[in-house]
Parts: sequence; C-alpha cells; structure tokens
Amino acid sequence: MLRMEPFAYRPARTYEEALAIWSSAEAPMYVAGGTDLLPNLKHGIVHPRTLVSLAEIPGGITEDGDTLVIGAATKLHAIATNATVRALLPPLARAAGLVAGPQIRAMGTIGGNVLLDTRCLYYNQSAFWRGALGHCLKADGTWCHVIGGPKTCVAAQSSDSVPVLLALDASLRLLGPEGSRTLAIRDLYRFNGMDHLTLQKGELLTAIVVKKPAPGFRGSYQKLRTRDSIDYPQIGVAIAGTFDGAVPSALEIVIGAANPQPKPVRGLEAFLGAPLDDAAASAIADLVHKQTRPQAAVHGDPAWRRQMASVYTRRGLLALAAG
Repeated sequence: MLRMEPFAYRPARTYEEALAIWSSAEAPMYVAGGTDLLPNLKHGIVHPRTLVSLAEIPGGITEDGDTLVIGAATKLHAIATNATVRALLPPLARAAGLVAGPQIRAMGTIGGNVLLDTRCLYYNQSAFWRGALGHCLKADGTWCHVIGGPKTCVAAQSSDSVPVLLALDASLRLLGPEGSRTLAIRDLYRFNGMDHLTLQKGELLTAIVVKKPAPGFRGSYQKLRTRDSIDYPQIGVAIAGTFDGAVPSALEIVIGAANPQPKPVRGLEAFLGAPLDDAAASAIADLVHKQTRPQAAVHGDPAWRRQMASVYTRRGLLALAAG
C-alpha cells in the first residue's frame, strides 16, 4: 500500500489568501484538483509539509471584450462542455475533453493542466522502484536513464491543453510574492525536465486569457495514446489557423508530449496564401517529422511517435482545409 507522508492542509478562498498562507508555511505546495500531485505524494516524489488548497477558489469562463478569460480553477469538464468555448475555441474544448477520464476531468483544473509537472517512465514510479534503479536525474539521482547521461533531463511535458493554448497564443495571469504579471504561455516552458517552468517561487496561475479568434478560424487537437479511456498523450498535435476556403492566411502547429518543452513548428509561413491541398499538407507533415524528436520518456517507441506526429498533422490539415 502506498501511503502519504504527514502534512498540514491549509485551505484558501482567494489567490491572495493562498499566497499569504504559502509565504508563512513550512515546505508548502499548492494543490487544486490534486489529480497529479496526490499520486506523486504517494510515490514519494514530492515531500511538502504544508498543502495550500486552492479547491475553494471559484473558476469560471467569462468574455472580456475581444478575449476569453478562463479562471485557473475552472474544471476541465467545465471547459470541455462550455457552450462558449465549444463555439469559439473548439480545439481547446476537445483537448480538455480528452484529458484522462471523466472522474479526473471532474476534479482536475485547467491551471493544473497548464502547470503539469513533466513525466517520465523512470520518475513517475514508487519510491521503492526508483530506489532499486538508483533513482534518476530529476529526483535523488545523477543519471538520466532515458538518454543515458548525467547532464540533461528529458521528462516530457504531457498536458493536452498546452499545445492548443500555445497554438492560440494564450497569455497567463500570475500572482506571486513580487506582485502580479502577465506572461505569454510560449514563455512559460523550458527545455529542462527538472525545471521546466519559468514561474517565480511561490507564484500562482490565476487565469488564462485567449483572444477570440478571427472570422475563418479553424482548429483541431489530436491525441495519440494507448488507451482512449485514461492515458496521458504519447504525442499531441494542435493546429490553429485562419482560412478562406482551403487557403490559410495564418497557421500554427504545436507538438506536445515529445519533450520537456512543447514544440511550435517552424517554417509554416511558406504555405500561407495558397490552397492547402494534399501536396501542401504532405510537405507540412514532412516539416513536422523533421522537427519532432520524441524521447523515450513516455510509452511508445520514439520513432513511431515521431511518425504519428507527421500522420496526425497531415490528417488534421486536410480536415481543416475541407472546412
């Protein structure tokens, strides 16, 4: 049986109160839905002495001029089923609806999904299992078992919502000891599985802001996983663009779950202003294949996952071009 170490539980009703509790608590960590943190506690991966609960802070989705503001505490199920999100940002609703299973989506929050810790086959195991292996670079060890070296951790950022939010050029509202600030989600992630977030110590995510898309917007999210009922992605492909018929005037593709940092695809400008036909979709799929380098940190052969990123890209592009 996996048991959690003792900790104090301190609920907060506002983000300001949560920050105040965190600032005065012993070895604190924030917890919202807890769907990722609590298993990590049982596995002995993290060792907080105080959990500052955000569960009583309300979420919500509001329209503010030309933007959609999503509270960080909003449940994933609420985003997946919200009529406004489904109408304006269908790939985000789809991504939220593909996270794990319904029980997890009813507890997990969009904030937790954005800030999800990186995952690895050698890290997300019990303390006994990790100890028998000699631990790993991300926790208690000196060696990355994925790449076979002591210098780089390649645990994967495996959130479903993140590739979509990057493709939509979302921004984040943050609150920390130094005050509040806004950060583009593209600037949140590093290529470092041990320290993949650019958050300041104690900083909280309070809201996600997404611009309402222009007329002609189309987008999709496709997820590769072993079991459709619950698994994390082995590859996630988010596509967002503005179309006039089959001709894109703007196009973004982001690949997730391959590395510690989500991967926006470069070189798409060459395909704007021309019909997105089979040849163009195949050429973009080749770009994705060249630029995607999955690591063996999650289930699935890396070469196969790389190929599937290309396949999913081509399928998604042709579907969007067809309207």
